[in-house]
Amino acid sequence: MSTPPIRILSVDDHPLLQEGIAAMIRSQPDMELAGEARSGQDALEKFRETRPDVVLMDLRLPDMNGIDAMIAIRGEFPEARVVVLTTFEGDAEIKRALAAGARGYLLPSTSATSR
Repeated sequence: MSTPPIRILSVDDHPLLQEGIAAMIRSQPDMELAGEARSGQDALEKFRETRPDVVLMDLRLPDMNGIDAMIAIRGEFPEARVVVLTTFEGDAEIKRALAAGARGYLLPSTSATSR
């Protein structure tokens, strides 16, 4: 009996980064791209539709910040698991995101071999 893939919702408003994330997820045999969103409101709607296992959330979105989008998602779905993506190492927003319920964070400079 095989384990089902980890279903990921990717939320980022930068098309090139979104395409790269999608390609990385699709290249992993144990992951599946459940959906993509380009804004906080879109993320909430896509979460409702797809119920992913994990949300990869950019903190900088055009309509609301990623923390507010995460709070909205977790307000409806307290079990939602969110990992934030930020360009600022040591950023105060990382602390805010973790306090709001994020399970972790990734920096774009993180490589697949980083530990």
